[in-house]
Amino acid sequence: RQRQMCIRDRNICGRSHSTAFNKSRKTVTALLLDLGNTALKWATSNKPEEPHAYVHCGNDVVPDELLHKWLNLKPERVVGCMVSSEKFAFNITRFFNAHGIKWDWLHSERVFQGRDFSVVNKYDNYEQLGSDRWHAVIGAASLYPNLPILVVHIGTATTADVVIPEDDKTQAFIGGRILPGPSMMTEALLTKTRCRPGRIGVRSDFPTNTADAITTAVLEAHLGIVDRSLASLRKMGFDDPCLLFAGGAAPLFAPYIMQEYPQAVIKHNLVLRGLAMRATNR
Repeated sequence: RQRQMCIRDRNICGRSHSTAFNKSRKTVTALLLDLGNTALKWATSNKPEEPHAYVHCGNDVVPDELLHKWLNLKPERVVGCMVSSEKFAFNITRFFNAHGIKWDWLHSERVFQGRDFSVVNKYDNYEQLGSDRWHAVIGAASLYPNLPILVVHIGTATTADVVIPEDDKTQAFIGGRILPGPSMMTEALLTKTRCRPGRIGVRSDFPTNTADAITTAVLEAHLGIVDRSLASLRKMGFDDPCLLFAGGAAPLFAPYIMQEYPQAVIKHNLVLRGLAMRATNR
């Protein structure tokens, strides 16, 4: 079961299937873009459950092959969200402008009003909430209506966001936690201290070397915010919330996640699903 959960959405990290991008393809309503710190995830509004990814690692250059694939889809418009990589986004936008394709980089909003449900954003300043987090919340709420949900994204940064039901058709994002992702944690130790593990460690109940000590601590720090988030939900009377994991590092964490939380589901396309919901409403 652990392996099944780990590879369920594996195509997000793999190469796109070339057969899906022939020139005879019918026009799609919208191209969906989720631009993060290290990767660009994308899909079409008619198939948000079939995501693809390009790992840019901070590079500003958009590959011609990717641009041609998008052009061959003949999108009527582009709908995306962005939390970083502004120059990469600028180059994408310039390409769409050159080809007369309308685009819209979406931001967080106070309320999402869908056809069958709504989500209220209870962040103190709703505009401060990362647009990827907001659209992941919308995507999660659409999958699990009227249920409490904990959405955990493990990537460059790690977030744990909570959604609870307010009434039959209204759910609320009530807040979340942020901490450095696994790579950022490890890099901080390597650059700010004299830790030199020399290799990637493994988890241990009682690490006896630096590599294992770092790996164990990074893993358990992430499991810790999940534990605390679940504990906070239990205090509210939600004893069995839906637990969703996503992000570039989620597959690496999958064996430990499934051991600690057998009910967890790894779902990589929540942001794209949320973007598709908003694209439908616009």
